[in-house]
Amino acid sequence: MIIKLDELNIKDAIEFNYEVFKDEELDQRIKDLKNANVEGKVFQNSNGDIILNCTFKGEMIIEDSITLDLIPYKFNIEIDENLDELIENYSDCYENLQNTLDLKSILWQNIVVEVPISYSLNKDANLKGNGWELINEELKSSDIDPRLKELENLLKGDD
Repeated sequence: MIIKLDELNIKDAIEFNYEVFKDEELDQRIKDLKNANVEGKVFQNSNGDIILNCTFKGEMIIEDSITLDLIPYKFNIEIDENLDELIENYSDCYENLQNTLDLKSILWQNIVVEVPISYSLNKDANLKGNGWELINEELKSSDIDPRLKELENLLKGDD
């Protein structure tokens, strides 16, 4: 998805609507992308700046943080950037000699940022393992190891 910018003038906008990343090898954390669609436009504003304005949405398939089952995670990314900022942030996406913008690279870098570090749909998952088990997510002061009680006082600001 390469957009040619040499034909862009202040009166016109290049509008686009693409389904992206279909049948492509993806990141290790993103197992699949479904209904990934980008819609928007590239235009030149009155200052002569070239602006990319688009919405990138769809559904990524990622692993559940607890069970490692594949689960859907919806995303909706709004991109509204000046081309000069894009060149600075995504220098590999813009080729000055050809005056083109590789939209696919920009979208990929934005979706990688959207992947959650930890995400689970299964709230009732078995939280036990070999030699461990989650008893309670809340830590009470009575649960603190007595050898570390003095550190608790330091955190409270007590002497």
